[in-house]
Parts: sequence; C-alpha cells; structure tokens
Amino acid sequence: MATHRAGSEPDGGPPLSEALRIAASAWQQLRAGTALGRALELAAAAQREPRHARAFAAAQDITYTATRHLALLDALIAQLVARPPAPAVAALLAVALAQLVEEEPRHAAYTVVDQAVTAARSDRRTAPAAGFINATLRAFLRGAEQMLARARRDDVVQLNAPRWWIERLQKEFPRRWRVVLETQAEPPPLVVRVNTRRTAPEVYLQRLQEENVEALRVGDHAVWLRQPQPVERIPGFVAGDVSVQDAGSQVATRWLDVRPGQRVLDACAAPGGKTGHLAETTDALIDALEVDPQRAARIESNLARLGLADRERVRVLVGDASKPETWPARPAYERILLDAPCTASGIVRRHPDIPWLRREADVAQLATIQARLLDALWPLLAPTGRLLYIVCSLFSEEASEQAARFLERRADARAVVLPGQSAGSVQLLPTPLAQAGQWPGGASTPSLHDGFFYALFEKR
Repeated sequence: MATHRAGSEPDGGPPLSEALRIAASAWQQLRAGTALGRALELAAAAQREPRHARAFAAAQDITYTATRHLALLDALIAQLVARPPAPAVAALLAVALAQLVEEEPRHAAYTVVDQAVTAARSDRRTAPAAGFINATLRAFLRGAEQMLARARRDDVVQLNAPRWWIERLQKEFPRRWRVVLETQAEPPPLVVRVNTRRTAPEVYLQRLQEENVEALRVGDHAVWLRQPQPVERIPGFVAGDVSVQDAGSQVATRWLDVRPGQRVLDACAAPGGKTGHLAETTDALIDALEVDPQRAARIESNLARLGLADRERVRVLVGDASKPETWPARPAYERILLDAPCTASGIVRRHPDIPWLRREADVAQLATIQARLLDALWPLLAPTGRLLYIVCSLFSEEASEQAARFLERRADARAVVLPGQSAGSVQLLPTPLAQAGQWPGGASTPSLHDGFFYALFEKR
C-alpha cells in the first residue's frame, strides 16, 4: 500500500484533494448522462482557481478508475447510507471509495480519507457534508471485507454492466459472454500504428528496445506498448512516426484492399485513424468525410502530424454521410469505408462509461441510422467497387443482421470474402490481455484487439 505523505503525489504531482474535486465534478456530469471524456473537459473548465499542471491528468485517472467500478460503488454507497446523498456529495464519496477499492492503491487509506475531507471543505456544495464523508469512508474501511463480498454477489457488480447489457451478451455469445465482459473490465492496452511512410514496424520495435520500452508486435503495423503512458510521451508520436489505434481497427485498410490510383471515400472519418492509415499504406485518392467541422479539423491536424497533409491526394470534407446530395461534389468511388455510428459495445475496455450511458432502445435506433447510411452511400460506389462496413459493436442487430438486411434490400450488392478470411463478414471479440501474444507474420487478424464487426460488399 502507498505510504507517501498525505495529499501529495510521490513525484511532486498535484494534491490528491484537487484531483478528487475535479474527478467528483466529472463524475456528477457522467451520472447525469454526459460522456466521460466530455464530462472531464467540463469539470476541468469549471475550476476557477489555478490548478496544478497535472491535476487534470490525475483526475482523469481517478474518474476512469471509478467508472470501471461504477456498479460496485453504487452498491457500496447503498450499504453505507440510509438515503442517497446530494449529487455533489455522492460524487465525491464515489471517487474516494474508488481509490479505496483498488487492488493496487496509489495512496494509503488514511490519505484518501483525509484528502476527500479536504476536497469536501473546498467546495461550498460539499463543505457541510465533510464530516459525513469522513464518517462514511471510515465506516467502509471498518467493514470493507464484508461489504465487498455482499456487493460482489451480483453479476451487475462483478461485471460492471447493466442487467440488460449482460443479458444481451449472454444471448449473443452463450459460451463467451462472461469472458467478453471480464475482458472489457481490464485496463485498455496501448496499441500504436506504425507510419510505414516514416519507418518500419521492425525498426520501431528496435527503437523501443533501445529506449527500454517493453513492446510486442500484435498486427501488420500494430505495436503494443506494455506500459501505458501519456500520448505525448510515446516514442515517435509527436514526430508522426506512430498513431494510437487499436489493432482491430487497423485491419480495415487490409480488408478494404485498395488498389493504386483508386478513389476512396472514408465516411464518418473522424478522428481520422483509418484515413491516416489509408494514406500511409496506399497511393489512393482519399476523401475523408465528417459532419462535425471541429472533428474534421482534428483529421487535418492528425494528417499534418503524420506528414500526409497533401490535399491533392487526401481531402477532408465536411458533410453529412447520409445526405450525399448536399455535398459539393460526388465522384464515383471504387472503395468506400463506412465506420458507422454504433453502440460501441466492442470498445468498452477503452470507454467504460458506454454501458451506463446506453439504453436498450439505442440498439434499434442506431441500427436504423446504420441502414440509412448504407443506403445513402451505396449509389456512390462504381460498378465492381467495394464497400467495407464496420461497427465497433458486439450486437448482431448492428452487425451480422444489419449486413444480411442490406443484401436483402440491394439486388446489385453481393457479399465478397474478406482478404485472408473464409467469409464476407467477421466478428472480432475483445482479446483478453493474458491471451495476447506475438503476432505471427502474415496472419490476417491481429493477436490483440477490441471488438469489431466487418462486412465487405461488392457492387455487381
């Protein structure tokens, strides 16, 4: 257990009370329905007084940790208090408890309690409850073993997902559902994509070895950095040698099978990972389409970092993929990549807030949007052209069923076998970290990835 002095990070980082206060603000936003990333941005912006330079990073770590224990924290608070506290008090209590239930805590228990009380006193909304927070956290420490055992009898707590989410995965994957959920409770692996216009995966791995960074190749251009670190500290990131991208997402470029000189549309392209990968590995003419101007600007920024800001070859367009008639120009494309909006049920390891922000009705609503996008983009495909449909989902309504319904609607569409596969569609399930191994060169799927569905269609 950590034993450094109360309130201070061991490396001179921000006081724990400051990080807890920001984390609690973000937690309150999250529980009100705001996505975790946005909740953290709002929480940081709401701090009036100057903050320690690394306070936000510390608060982000605390909030993500708490989200991975959300169901457990709710169960513990229900045991500890007779009636729900005010939202601001409940939020501070939750993020402090999350620090106490960690298997490898960064802080001694007495430090967490002390700093939670300090955080409470620094905010007028929670100051009157400082004594209550102190007493509640100490009550948990006295009865932690029994409380945790009681809470963890429930699958919702064990697997940190709503009941409907668990039942849906049980139906989808009768033999694998628990492994999927347990995998998604793990910390996400830090996987980067090597920019092959700058360097080769083998060369990059050698560089990492020389810099004492433990790493493993897990795909064509995918390298797993075994120790998580801030993106700006990843060797070669700032220079554009690598980008952060899950290995399961990287196979899109291989499976789209772009030929030299072809015109390619990357629909719903932000933040530009697949656009960048296409530009790195092909000489195609690429249109990256994004409906949100700010997110489109992020694509431009990423391309510039990678040294790929050649507007003759890669154009970033702002437009609605479901309404091609509103675009300034609509050429015929030989390849279309549609990474459609979805429940994101396959990437919970990276976004632990997803199960708690989704409603069961969202699955059907998103499936309707996906179908609309497929139907809108299909006419833009040239004869014998191919469209690769992707969702980072594990739910068949968005995946295999969506693909089957599209083929039923479109007489001029046929499924074609994905390169290196035996079928026209593939459902990738998240790989447990313990099962991740060295990628065998030439393999058509990576050895470590999140959950994705791919289907390839060709126009007759």
